[in-house]
Amino acid sequence: MSYDVPPPHRPISAVRISTVALLGAVMAVSVPVVATAIVVSTPVSDEHATVPIAVTGPITRIVVTDSLSDVTITGDPSATGASGQAQLQWKGEHGPRPALGQHVADGVLTLSKECPPDACGPVDVAVRVPTGVSVQVNISDGRVRVMDVTGGVDLSSTDGDLEGYGLGSGPVSIRSTNGAVRAAFAGAPARIVVQTTNGDVDLSTDGHTPYDTRINTANSEPDVRDVQDSRSSNVLVVSTTNGKVTVK
Repeated sequence: MSYDVPPPHRPISAVRISTVALLGAVMAVSVPVVATAIVVSTPVSDEHATVPIAVTGPITRIVVTDSLSDVTITGDPSATGASGQAQLQWKGEHGPRPALGQHVADGVLTLSKECPPDACGPVDVAVRVPTGVSVQVNISDGRVRVMDVTGGVDLSSTDGDLEGYGLGSGPVSIRSTNGAVRAAFAGAPARIVVQTTNGDVDLSTDGHTPYDTRINTANSEPDVRDVQDSRSSNVLVVSTTNGKVTVK
């Protein structure tokens, strides 16, 4: 994942330098260079901290935004609010440390990393929420996993796998550039849309709901085994350029 004119001749007596003086000059020049090399090669430590997530309900939607993190969201039928933790990482004891913003407004919980872009490390989030919530996660580099929620799911990532398991009947939109997409459904969303450029797609519907299935691939032959009906109001759309597609 990186570009002489010779000096005029002078008599030897005019440029005579003792061996001791010359050695001293060389050492005077060399010592700072060595010291500089030692400073540059000093390793920078990885620092870590854990921050709790504890939000009382009611929560109907969760939104997570970050530039470099892993996110795990799990539906819990006994939950009314949100609970979990975030793992903070940064470089150097006195380096820029990220923080986790936790904001609730009108039933929407927003979790976001708070620090200048690319100036501090990731904030990995693992949180449990009510099963009926809708989920929106938007990151650039990281793995996202959403499990056992019945609301709508909207996931996007540039370089990371996106996964959903036990998803309900809420609409689903999943977009990735360089990552695989895997999703399995307990319910039957009216609309499932998956888009990726360089990643495999593996979808498992509930096994009995018919879909108007539309697959667009450029460099592979899709394996499509779901229940299909072009007249169905339930639509499943998959689009990929360089990846295998499996729908069942």
